[in-house]
Amino acid sequence: MCPARFPIQFRLALCAIFIVASVAAANHVERIGVVKISEEEKPKIDGDLSDEVWKKAAVVENLTQMYPVEQVAPSERTEVRICYDSKNLYFAFHCFDSGKVNASIMQRDQNVGGADDYVFISLDPYQTGREGFYFRLNANGAKGDGRITAQSSKPNMNWDAIWKGAGKLTEDGWSVEFAIPFRSVSFDRNSTVWNVNFGRWMPRLQERSRWSGAYRQRNFLKFEDAGKLTGLKAMERGLGVDVKPYALARQKRGRFGDGIETDYGADVFYQVTPSLTTTLTWNTDFAETEVDDRVVNLTRFPLFFPEKRDFFLEGQEYFEFGPFSKSLLPFHSRTIGLSDTREKVPIIGGAKVTGRVGKVGVGMFGTRLDETDTLFQDDVGVARLTYDVLEESRIGTFFSHGDPRGNGENFVAGVDFDFKDSHWKSSENEVSLKAYDLMSRDAGTDAHAFGASFQYPNEPLRITASVRQIDEEFQPGMGFVRRPGTRRGQSLVQHEFYPTADWLREIRLGTNVELTTNLDNQVESAEYSPINFKADFESGDEFFIYPEMRREVLFRPFEIADDVVISEGNYYFNTVYTGIETASKRPVDLDVGARFGNFWSGERWGVEADVEWRQSRYFGIETGIEFDAIDLPEGEFEVLIGYAGFRVTPNPKFSWNTLAQWDSVSNEIGINSRLRYIVSPGNDIFFVVNKGFLFDDGRSFRHLGSETIAKLGWTFRF
Repeated sequence: MCPARFPIQFRLALCAIFIVASVAAANHVERIGVVKISEEEKPKIDGDLSDEVWKKAAVVENLTQMYPVEQVAPSERTEVRICYDSKNLYFAFHCFDSGKVNASIMQRDQNVGGADDYVFISLDPYQTGREGFYFRLNANGAKGDGRITAQSSKPNMNWDAIWKGAGKLTEDGWSVEFAIPFRSVSFDRNSTVWNVNFGRWMPRLQERSRWSGAYRQRNFLKFEDAGKLTGLKAMERGLGVDVKPYALARQKRGRFGDGIETDYGADVFYQVTPSLTTTLTWNTDFAETEVDDRVVNLTRFPLFFPEKRDFFLEGQEYFEFGPFSKSLLPFHSRTIGLSDTREKVPIIGGAKVTGRVGKVGVGMFGTRLDETDTLFQDDVGVARLTYDVLEESRIGTFFSHGDPRGNGENFVAGVDFDFKDSHWKSSENEVSLKAYDLMSRDAGTDAHAFGASFQYPNEPLRITASVRQIDEEFQPGMGFVRRPGTRRGQSLVQHEFYPTADWLREIRLGTNVELTTNLDNQVESAEYSPINFKADFESGDEFFIYPEMRREVLFRPFEIADDVVISEGNYYFNTVYTGIETASKRPVDLDVGARFGNFWSGERWGVEADVEWRQSRYFGIETGIEFDAIDLPEGEFEVLIGYAGFRVTPNPKFSWNTLAQWDSVSNEIGINSRLRYIVSPGNDIFFVVNKGFLFDDGRSFRHLGSETIAKLGWTFRF
């Protein structure tokens, strides 16, 4: 139970302090009336803007620079044209450029970072100012799409929609065209106005510009001060049914199993309304999913692995709760389909309802899991409801039932409040406050997790603070908890300076402190960074140095490596982490970091380095290592993780990616090679090869197993 020193009255008071709102004057936002065309007039999506229809489209003559100097004209002009027919929303960008255009990427959703020139569109059909859709193109026509949420600072690029896009280099720069089906985004059929923003990144000048709300402290890709797209009406979505069957053949050997098998299944998407979607899945398979990054755990706490499977990523934003901390998640879909021992648990079928009904956000999910050697057949489910209040805030509830990794009963319920004001005291400054309370019931034991956080994420001053308590018995069966039985407080203050030197663009100085105790208020961890320093150069290169002082208290021993046991007691660390990150606008970019200092009862030093070479838009290589040498009285050991990979992309439809990873703890090499051919949007062919090897005694390789998969996925729209 929650300790008496933190009674329910305290938690209610904690939530109540956030139910305040200031009356802020609305800042000016851009507006544009969109032009409707007939289907016969629609443009050919090839990157060539010579289609007659673009002459009658609504036009934005230029964007506004937001970085490095806000609210001034960009170095190069951009013209944006917008129109729509009954089925699609069309955008065309003409990006004038008197210099070299970076166009080194062609693969869909490949990490662009700062490497390529690109333009983006963000759509918020419900005008929530918090969540929506992101679409991106570069001059090669390399597509990127994702979901924008209130909780994340960048789009979730694992989401894929069905849409068309193309790009083309021109004599005076480059141009792109987007065709976004109304079927591919959810919207309110009774509204004729959407929030929209679009922007441009120029790596040559390290310059960002966007249409509406071009202020430095605004997130480049999100919806603060988004403009208004008006005049939308009579959009068609057909029956609103997408059927996505798949078929695959798999050959397995060794640790993956033995033999040849075939399988099939399907996902069905039904738009009950343009804003509410029901998804059904049967015999779900994730053969084409990217593998996890190899890591070695040098802490006494469990590691967090992100979700990468398409079915669970679809509509993920409707299940986000509270602070969205990787240390405390009431629902983390990675628990579904994998046991505690990382054994695959077959998913027989499932259903999901996501979307909005007016001001109500809906996320409901349930699935049936097949039995395994250690787990019974089970049904698990999650429900999340939110209600929009004030201008940008919301309240919500959360419920989950079931434990996909165990055979017991588990129930979790929670409430949260999320307050946000993007124009705090009639300025461009933003402030947000969150409060939440969760209760779990596991094996008949009730326990709580609750907390609050404050953010002032502005320039030049940034302030964050948070408090949290997790009871020892708190156990979300479908979630993730890193440190149960603790209280934690954290704060960060950072200030940015803008030097006048031509070669130096920005300096960031910050300090942060974090304290974690057990529920008896005994210190378990304390961290203090007296001054974090980071310099951004005009070239786009960065240098940082982060000194840190830490205290760790062990109440019981733990094994950090084979036969190396850290005894209970007090430990004090003084460490420094420093490094450089070169601008990815160059064909070769390098990230190098080094750490050194105390580590438990001894010392630790290490380096990490990542190198990427984009030889051309057709071929690229990346490789990296992470090395740590640890010298303790209890024993000495070294940890090395290495990876190497390449990509081959003849055109935006075809990609071949291969990644090999190795670590010195398991001495295993894992190879994942994946070919993808996009026949047309929504229709894909995958060919995947997985192999495992053991590096015996550092002298020879022993084959552990292999898996070869051919998979065909198709989409039928009605």
